[in-house]
Amino acid sequence: MLSLLLALAGASAFPYQSLATPASCTVPDWPREALRYEIEGNTALEFRIGSDGAVRDAVVRSSSGWTLLDQAALAGLARCRFKPGLEAARQGTVFPIQYAWRLEGPAPLRPVLQPGSCKPSPRIAGYDNLDQRRGAQAAIKLRFLVDGEGRARGIVAETGGFAPQVVRDAVDYVAGCRFGIAPGASGERTDTSYGWVLLR
Repeated sequence: MLSLLLALAGASAFPYQSLATPASCTVPDWPREALRYEIEGNTALEFRIGSDGAVRDAVVRSSSGWTLLDQAALAGLARCRFKPGLEAARQGTVFPIQYAWRLEGPAPLRPVLQPGSCKPSPRIAGYDNLDQRRGAQAAIKLRFLVDGEGRARGIVAETGGFAPQVVRDAVDYVAGCRFGIAPGASGERTDTSYGWVLLR
């Protein structure tokens, strides 16, 4: 199951009272790909209101860690409509809003890297499972599905400004690794996983 929570952040509250109608600012649509990969996160945005009541200058203040969630949050916010001619529009007031993308229920057991299963690479220092990224070391975040033989499939990278060849190396590295869930582990299992490829 899924849940999208809206939380206020910052000095100025989200101007609900200034909406054109109560239904003129609905929650963003969950991207189908995000649901399939079971990714979550918090997207914090800032925006201004135009004199016509439309959202202006919306930016991501704090990323969820996933581009498709951030883009969905921006697209959802862009559909909001406020009353025209607001004082806040004349003053250029900046408003915050935070979208908390959450799947309901207990966290599933995700496949993790099987030690020693990756082939050495001159550009890759290793792999960190899930949210275990180490310090400030350069790394590329990947999400993927794990097949019945423990191989990563459907690998998608958060490129983060890295050169295309570096991203391809990271994807190829993970494609050569094996992933699995510890035998005997109890709980609901999933075939989705993510983690960080650490660069040298």
